[in-house]
Amino acid sequence: MPASPTRYPNTGKSSIINTLRRKKVCTVAPIPGETKVWQYITLMKRIFLIDCPGIVPPSTKDTEADILFRGVVRVEHVSNPEQFIPDLLAKCERKHLERTYEIKGWKNATEFIELLARKHGRLLKGGEPDESGVAKQVIADFNRGKIPWFVPPPEDTEERTGVDKKAAYKRKRAEREERAVAEQQAEYEAEQEDDLLPKKQRTE
Repeated sequence: MPASPTRYPNTGKSSIINTLRRKKVCTVAPIPGETKVWQYITLMKRIFLIDCPGIVPPSTKDTEADILFRGVVRVEHVSNPEQFIPDLLAKCERKHLERTYEIKGWKNATEFIELLARKHGRLLKGGEPDESGVAKQVIADFNRGKIPWFVPPPEDTEERTGVDKKAAYKRKRAEREERAVAEQQAEYEAEQEDDLLPKKQRTE
């Protein structure tokens, strides 16, 4: 019996198959389009897994930016990538961008790109910033997880009646999860601050 995970490109379909087989049987990469042909993998005696290229189902809700930020499209194939930077800046917290790129003081997407271009010497003839090249790099960093970003889960608005016998357990689990998230955030911030310190200070 054949079975195949079907989803957007670059969402981990091949990685799931590797996990099920407990070894690398499918090639993986942090860019869309790595899987180009169908590949049959034996899971059990009568069960076969099919690793196939991802699909992009038509949707009236998804914008071009939504599709791009899901890693569905290769960044090098995007025209005018700088047009998507305002949406990216709106998604990410300023402090995360400041720590990732070590720049501050931008007021809009154009200033952000210019600061980043001048910091890394990404300039064209006449000293103009390479807006397209820098924008592609920032989008690639976002899609590869270099820029921290998350979406909180939707709130539970369902009305329930009666006594929830598991309320205490759920509350304790939520508290544990909150503490774990806070510890991870503190650890991440400490690592970022340590990376920004000069080598001399870190060795003292």
